[in-house]
Amino acid sequence: MQKAVFSRATSWAPFNGKSLADISPSDRLSELDFEMSLAKLSQGVVASDIGKVLKSSLHASDALYAYADSLCDSSFDIPLAGLLNGSIDAVLRIHTDEGSPRLFVTDYKTNRLDNDEVISLMDAYAPRELVRAMAHHHYPLQALLYGTAMYRMLRWRRPELGADEVIAGVAYFFVRGMVGAGSPLDAEGMPYGVFQWKAPVGLWEKLSNLFAGDRP
Repeated sequence: MQKAVFSRATSWAPFNGKSLADISPSDRLSELDFEMSLAKLSQGVVASDIGKVLKSSLHASDALYAYADSLCDSSFDIPLAGLLNGSIDAVLRIHTDEGSPRLFVTDYKTNRLDNDEVISLMDAYAPRELVRAMAHHHYPLQALLYGTAMYRMLRWRRPELGADEVIAGVAYFFVRGMVGAGSPLDAEGMPYGVFQWKAPVGLWEKLSNLFAGDRP
Protein backbone atom coordinates (compact mmCIF):
# COMPACT_ATOMS: atom_id res chain seq x y z
CA MET A 1 0.00 0.00 0.00
CA GLN A 2 1.13 3.55 -0.73
CA LYS A 3 2.23 5.70 2.18
CA ALA A 4 1.67 9.42 2.74
CA VAL A 5 -0.34 10.02 -0.41
CA PHE A 6 -2.94 12.36 1.06
CA SER A 7 -3.00 16.12 1.31
CA ARG A 8 -1.06 17.82 4.06
CA ALA A 9 -2.49 21.22 3.17
CA THR A 10 -3.64 23.34 6.11
CA SER A 11 -6.72 24.67 4.30
CA TRP A 12 -8.31 21.25 3.77
CA ALA A 13 -6.72 18.04 5.04
CA PRO A 14 -9.47 15.60 4.04
CA PHE A 15 -7.90 12.37 5.24
CA ASN A 16 -6.86 13.70 8.63
CA GLY A 17 -3.18 13.01 7.90
CA LYS A 18 -3.71 9.34 7.05
CA SER A 19 -2.23 7.32 4.20
CA LEU A 20 -3.94 4.44 2.41
CA ALA A 21 -1.94 1.99 4.50
CA ASP A 22 -3.30 3.57 7.68
CA ILE A 23 -6.92 2.83 6.76
CA SER A 24 -8.04 -0.49 8.20
CA PRO A 25 -10.10 -3.01 6.19
CA SER A 26 -13.08 -2.26 8.44
CA ASP A 27 -12.98 1.35 7.20
CA ARG A 28 -12.71 0.41 3.53
CA LEU A 29 -15.62 -0.72 1.36
CA SER A 30 -14.15 -1.98 -1.92
CA GLU A 31 -15.91 -2.49 -5.25
CA LEU A 32 -19.24 -1.10 -4.08
CA ASP A 33 -21.82 -1.99 -6.73
CA PHE A 34 -24.88 0.22 -6.98
CA GLU A 35 -28.06 0.80 -8.94
CA MET A 36 -29.63 4.26 -8.98
CA SER A 37 -33.01 5.14 -10.43
CA LEU A 38 -33.24 8.17 -12.71
CA ALA A 39 -36.15 10.27 -13.92
CA LYS A 40 -38.58 9.17 -16.60
CA LEU A 41 -37.55 9.99 -20.16
CA SER A 42 -40.58 12.28 -20.43
CA GLN A 43 -39.17 14.51 -17.65
CA GLY A 44 -36.41 15.67 -19.99
CA VAL A 45 -33.36 15.40 -17.73
CA VAL A 46 -30.15 15.65 -19.77
CA ALA A 47 -26.45 15.43 -18.95
CA SER A 48 -25.96 19.18 -19.43
CA ASP A 49 -28.32 19.72 -16.47
CA ILE A 50 -25.61 18.21 -14.28
CA GLY A 51 -23.23 20.89 -15.51
CA LYS A 52 -25.76 23.61 -14.72
CA VAL A 53 -26.33 22.33 -11.19
CA LEU A 54 -22.60 21.96 -10.60
CA LYS A 55 -21.66 25.37 -12.02
CA SER A 56 -24.33 27.15 -9.97
CA SER A 57 -22.93 25.52 -6.82
CA LEU A 58 -19.24 26.33 -7.36
CA HIS A 59 -17.07 29.37 -6.89
CA ALA A 60 -15.24 30.46 -10.02
CA SER A 61 -11.95 29.51 -8.37
CA ASP A 62 -12.99 25.87 -7.85
CA ALA A 63 -10.87 23.28 -9.66
CA LEU A 64 -13.95 21.89 -11.41
CA TYR A 65 -15.57 25.19 -12.40
CA ALA A 66 -14.22 25.12 -15.97
CA TYR A 67 -15.36 21.52 -16.37
CA ALA A 68 -18.82 22.41 -15.06
CA ASP A 69 -19.01 25.23 -17.60
CA SER A 70 -18.07 22.91 -20.47
CA LEU A 71 -20.65 20.34 -19.32
CA CYS A 72 -23.38 22.98 -19.71
CA ASP A 73 -22.86 22.99 -23.49
CA SER A 74 -25.76 21.83 -25.65
CA SER A 75 -23.60 19.00 -26.98
CA PHE A 76 -24.28 17.32 -23.63
CA ASP A 77 -28.06 17.46 -24.03
CA ILE A 78 -28.02 13.69 -23.75
CA PRO A 79 -31.10 12.15 -22.08
CA LEU A 80 -30.67 10.59 -18.64
CA ALA A 81 -33.46 8.21 -17.69
CA GLY A 82 -34.23 4.77 -16.37
CA LEU A 83 -31.68 2.98 -14.21
CA LEU A 84 -27.97 3.67 -13.73
CA ASN A 85 -25.61 1.02 -12.39
CA GLY A 86 -21.92 1.10 -11.60
CA SER A 87 -19.17 0.10 -9.19
CA ILE A 88 -17.18 2.43 -6.93
CA ASP A 89 -13.56 1.30 -6.52
CA ALA A 90 -13.52 2.09 -2.79
CA VAL A 91 -15.40 4.10 -0.20
CA LEU A 92 -13.05 5.07 2.64
CA ARG A 93 -14.19 5.98 6.14
CA ILE A 94 -12.05 8.47 8.02
CA HIS A 95 -12.69 9.40 11.64
CA THR A 96 -12.16 13.06 12.53
CA ASP A 97 -10.45 14.18 15.73
CA GLU A 98 -13.94 14.58 17.21
CA GLY A 99 -14.74 10.96 16.32
CA SER A 100 -17.26 11.75 13.57
CA PRO A 101 -17.11 9.48 10.49
CA ARG A 102 -16.45 10.99 7.08
CA LEU A 103 -16.74 9.06 3.82
CA PHE A 104 -14.64 9.56 0.68
CA VAL A 105 -15.56 8.26 -2.76
CA THR A 106 -12.34 7.06 -4.39
CA ASP A 107 -11.23 5.65 -7.71
CA TYR A 108 -7.95 4.23 -8.98
CA LYS A 109 -6.60 5.22 -12.39
CA THR A 110 -3.62 3.74 -14.22
CA ASN A 111 -3.49 6.38 -17.00
CA ARG A 112 -0.06 7.28 -18.27
CA LEU A 113 -0.06 11.09 -18.35
CA ASP A 114 3.56 11.87 -19.21
CA ASN A 115 4.53 12.92 -22.74
CA ASP A 116 7.41 14.55 -24.62
CA GLU A 117 6.46 18.00 -23.29
CA VAL A 118 7.15 17.26 -19.61
CA ILE A 119 10.64 17.46 -18.12
CA SER A 120 10.14 14.57 -15.72
CA LEU A 121 7.51 11.87 -15.28
CA MET A 122 6.33 13.33 -11.97
CA ASP A 123 5.58 16.72 -13.58
CA ALA A 124 2.76 15.02 -15.48
CA TYR A 125 1.10 14.11 -12.18
CA ALA A 126 1.21 17.56 -10.59
CA PRO A 127 -2.18 18.56 -9.13
CA ARG A 128 -2.81 21.13 -11.89
CA GLU A 129 -2.18 18.46 -14.53
CA LEU A 130 -4.56 16.07 -12.80
CA VAL A 131 -7.35 18.64 -13.12
CA ARG A 132 -6.81 18.61 -16.89
CA ALA A 133 -6.68 14.81 -17.02
CA MET A 134 -9.87 14.54 -14.97
CA ALA A 135 -11.72 16.87 -17.34
CA HIS A 136 -10.36 15.23 -20.49
CA HIS A 137 -11.68 11.81 -19.47
CA HIS A 138 -14.89 13.15 -17.87
CA TYR A 139 -13.92 11.66 -14.53
CA PRO A 140 -15.65 14.51 -12.64
CA LEU A 141 -18.95 13.37 -14.15
CA GLN A 142 -18.22 9.84 -12.97
CA ALA A 143 -17.42 11.16 -9.49
CA LEU A 144 -20.67 13.12 -9.34
CA LEU A 145 -22.69 10.03 -10.24
CA TYR A 146 -20.83 7.96 -7.64
CA GLY A 147 -21.28 10.61 -4.95
CA THR A 148 -25.00 10.91 -5.63
CA ALA A 149 -25.42 7.15 -5.42
CA MET A 150 -23.66 7.23 -2.03
CA TYR A 151 -25.88 10.10 -0.91
CA ARG A 152 -29.02 8.18 -1.75
CA MET A 153 -27.79 5.02 -0.05
CA LEU A 154 -27.00 6.90 3.16
CA ARG A 155 -30.26 8.83 3.06
CA TRP A 156 -32.09 5.51 2.85
CA ARG A 157 -30.05 3.37 5.26
CA ARG A 158 -28.61 5.91 7.73
CA PRO A 159 -30.74 9.07 7.56
CA GLU A 160 -29.66 10.13 11.05
CA LEU A 161 -26.07 10.72 9.87
CA GLY A 162 -26.83 13.59 7.51
CA ALA A 163 -25.53 12.28 4.18
CA ASP A 164 -24.51 15.62 2.73
CA GLU A 165 -22.09 16.21 5.60
CA VAL A 166 -20.85 12.64 5.92
CA ILE A 167 -19.77 12.44 2.26
CA ALA A 168 -16.73 14.61 2.74
CA GLY A 169 -15.02 14.41 -0.62
CA VAL A 170 -13.70 12.65 -3.71
CA ALA A 171 -10.21 11.29 -4.36
CA TYR A 172 -8.86 9.88 -7.63
CA PHE A 173 -5.58 8.00 -7.30
CA PHE A 174 -3.39 8.15 -10.42
CA VAL A 175 -1.18 5.30 -9.30
CA ARG A 176 1.66 5.91 -11.78
CA GLY A 177 2.28 9.24 -10.07
CA MET A 178 2.14 7.97 -6.49
CA VAL A 179 5.64 7.40 -5.12
CA GLY A 180 4.92 7.01 -1.42
CA ALA A 181 6.46 9.13 1.32
CA GLY A 182 8.65 10.93 -1.23
CA SER A 183 5.69 12.34 -3.17
CA PRO A 184 6.27 16.04 -3.89
CA LEU A 185 3.69 18.66 -2.91
CA ASP A 186 2.59 21.71 -4.83
CA ALA A 187 2.52 25.25 -3.40
CA GLU A 188 -0.81 24.56 -1.68
CA GLY A 189 0.38 21.35 -0.04
CA MET A 190 -1.47 19.02 -2.39
CA PRO A 191 0.36 15.77 -3.28
CA TYR A 192 1.25 14.73 -6.80
CA GLY A 193 -0.68 11.78 -8.18
CA VAL A 194 -3.86 12.34 -6.16
CA PHE A 195 -6.79 14.48 -7.27
CA GLN A 196 -8.84 15.61 -4.28
CA TRP A 197 -12.08 17.57 -4.31
CA LYS A 198 -14.67 18.59 -1.76
CA ALA A 199 -18.26 19.06 -2.91
CA PRO A 200 -19.99 22.29 -1.80
CA VAL A 201 -22.68 21.95 0.83
CA GLY A 202 -25.98 20.82 -0.64
CA LEU A 203 -24.64 19.60 -3.98
CA TRP A 204 -25.41 15.91 -3.44
CA GLU A 205 -29.01 16.69 -2.56
CA LYS A 206 -29.38 18.93 -5.62
CA LEU A 207 -28.02 16.23 -7.90
CA SER A 208 -30.26 13.60 -6.33
CA ASN A 209 -33.27 15.86 -6.92
CA LEU A 210 -32.13 16.44 -10.50
CA PHE A 211 -31.96 12.72 -11.19
CA ALA A 212 -35.48 12.46 -9.80
CA GLY A 213 -36.68 14.98 -12.39
CA ASP A 214 -36.19 18.37 -10.72
CA ARG A 215 -34.40 20.20 -13.54
CA PRO A 216 -32.60 23.54 -12.99
